[in-house]
Amino acid sequence: MIPKIGSGITGLDELSGGLPENTMTLVYGPPKTGKSIFCYQFLRQAVADGDLCSYLMTDYTQSQLEQQMMAFDWFIHDYIIANKLYVIDTASGSVGAMQKETKNLMISSPQNPTDIASKVIQQLQNIYQQTQQFRSILDSSTTLFAFNSPILVIRVLKSYIMRIKMAGGTGIITYTEGTAETEIETMLKASVDNIIHLDSETLTIEAMAGLRQESAGYQITDDGIVVG
Repeated sequence: MIPKIGSGITGLDELSGGLPENTMTLVYGPPKTGKSIFCYQFLRQAVADGDLCSYLMTDYTQSQLEQQMMAFDWFIHDYIIANKLYVIDTASGSVGAMQKETKNLMISSPQNPTDIASKVIQQLQNIYQQTQQFRSILDSSTTLFAFNSPILVIRVLKSYIMRIKMAGGTGIITYTEGTAETEIETMLKASVDNIIHLDSETLTIEAMAGLRQESAGYQITDDGIVVG
């Protein structure tokens, strides 16, 4: 049996048994299909399970993450205060916003993947001192592709994935389908362990250890993504 953890997605865990531990899952699809909401639910499950979470955000800030989750009545403020969330915020860095860094909140820029990688390593060292099992989220790799050489991004993502898994993390990376060339998308898919596609109507598990390809309808509701 492959050990798995709850995804936080109603119906997905019944379909898959959860996400395999110590693997990286790519969640991809067209725009506005629920990829970020998938991340929020994965984080909400981390809160429920008491897991630490590393969150690399490129399209919104930590305060915006809180607000967006509160729209679903999911509250993470106490979780943040308890220093269980480790954030690397490149959204603030992209607009030059000045913000004080802490052990749990680091600022970088989507135009500087080398700095992002360095800060990931710093945070993983802090996380590893506390636990050898945690969750990680990168939402979204799309922004990194928009600002950098696609081959460089693939190289950085491969290093990111390797380090997350070496530290004991189980993670998800989001990507907007069609952003990069087909060859680059193929390389991205080859870098992860599991692949889930969202198209606004159907969730398809394209690849997952110990599981054949599975599909089910889904909706985005007041309770987030609901599968089946």
